[in-house]
Amino acid sequence: AEEIASNKARLLQREAATGFAQLSNFLNHARKRARSLLHFLIPKMAATLWASEDEAVWESHLDAIEQRMRASGKTTKYGSLKALHKKWTNLQGQSELSKDDLVLVVGYKLTRGKMRPLMRFAEAMHDNEVRKASKAAIAAIPDARKACDALTALTGIGVATASVCLAAVDDRLPVMSDEALEAVLGEPEHSKKYDLDSYERLLEACAAKAKKLGGLWTPRAVEEALFSASLEQPAAKRKRGD
Repeated sequence: AEEIASNKARLLQREAATGFAQLSNFLNHARKRARSLLHFLIPKMAATLWASEDEAVWESHLDAIEQRMRASGKTTKYGSLKALHKKWTNLQGQSELSKDDLVLVVGYKLTRGKMRPLMRFAEAMHDNEVRKASKAAIAAIPDARKACDALTALTGIGVATASVCLAAVDDRLPVMSDEALEAVLGEPEHSKKYDLDSYERLLEACAAKAKKLGGLWTPRAVEEALFSASLEQPAAKRKRGD
């Protein structure tokens, strides 16, 4: 009787372990599907906004950016997305960037987008070389090509990072973000081109949209509204009786 009971106990343990493994696999699969669906919806939301010419709709997305940044919960070792964004916007109007400013910009870029090994380059730079390159870049605005060339002369700084530096100080230039490249230029998800030609096309399109929206709209504000749209959470389905 004891042997039979022991065998039954072992059988129940195996069944429980098998059931737990199946449940774990199901939950992992569900999480992957949810992430995949959200990844599909994000560029779609920004693309939907890009197709709109309703200034009120654009303004609603821009006004919601800080709230959505906070709700996104995006945080890295560099800080929260919302806090970094506020510090980034405070760089507006500067005639040059310090090394500390560049570290802030790179931290904001990495927190906002994908983690890449960029910070080590910023942290290894000397303050004087950053100031010299950024001063030349800012003086070249609104010539995006010359401005980017001055910054990309710094080791580890590509066009996308340069765009975040330039947009920080001058709202005539937008951030070259994944969301903007996909929504505005129709760039494919896994093969976007982060080069000067793409940035100039993005700048031209954002400038045209800003002009069409009128008022105080700028290329930077246009891109920020698109990014805000990408952070918008899909509305939950209402239940009967709600």
